[in-house]
Amino acid sequence: MHAFWHATVVFSQRLADVGFGALAIALAFSLLNLVLRASAWRNILQATYPQGRVRWRSIVGAYLAGVGMNSIVPARGGDVMKVYLAHRAMPGATYTTITSSLVAETLLDCLIGPVLLITAYLTGRIPRLPALGHLATWEWTFFIDHGRIFGTLLAVALIAAGIFFTYIERRVNRVWTRIKDGFAILRTPRRYLRTVASLQLLGWVCRASAMYWFLKAFHIPASFADATLALTAGSASTLLPFTPGGVGPQQAFLGYMFRNAAPAAAVLSFSVGMQFAITLTYVVVGGVAISLTLRRLPWRARVPQPPDPKAATPS
Repeated sequence: MHAFWHATVVFSQRLADVGFGALAIALAFSLLNLVLRASAWRNILQATYPQGRVRWRSIVGAYLAGVGMNSIVPARGGDVMKVYLAHRAMPGATYTTITSSLVAETLLDCLIGPVLLITAYLTGRIPRLPALGHLATWEWTFFIDHGRIFGTLLAVALIAAGIFFTYIERRVNRVWTRIKDGFAILRTPRRYLRTVASLQLLGWVCRASAMYWFLKAFHIPASFADATLALTAGSASTLLPFTPGGVGPQQAFLGYMFRNAAPAAAVLSFSVGMQFAITLTYVVVGGVAISLTLRRLPWRARVPQPPDPKAATPS
């Protein structure tokens, strides 16, 4: 925690050195990535319910709202908002199917993410396992120092999850059917590649472009390939999603990756400044998406009033 606070102080001292033009381009690429991913999710949902029309703007709004919440809520809490708003826009859908569609939406990430992570690991861009405990990241220290205990607890949790889902599969066939409906688009591979995978690949290009311009904004010399590998910092930091947006571990990984590219103060300013800019942008965009989708904040929902007896009395 002390290390992250120190990085924040350094960022505030170097704020005048930030290239705000490059920062704006980076944020534009970040938002374009979200729109592309939301469009891919909309296509997945449309394949799940071919008999109805799934509105693009409603699903994009739900996706942006969830991303905004994930920026300030740990453990992917914003995904609950995505499912809720998508269900609100699709009255005939079930929560189970919409939730499983989010899993289908991450299939390509499950392929690209590990490839980048392994590449970064083999090229020394991220630290070896024994060095993880020495990074300036407070969330991982306990798990690194108590790896055996953590591994045992994780194994128990996975076994319990397997037993639970086996119970669900055997006794609630209807739920299992709804889960499979969320993967309906995979039954037509060409449609999946054309309407989902292509958009997500463009999204990854946008993410790498955003990282490149973030590096430019904070005067960190790096190539587009370096920016692409730097995306693994976000992926690695979300393996244990105990903090909003992976704050803390992400700064530690970025600091390690660019330790030889620029002075330590510049790298610290970049790691924290990028996190602040993305979080603020996502929270604002997510809040606007929620307000436009619901027309009012959920906690200010109006209480139905009883009918006026005078209005019901005939004159």
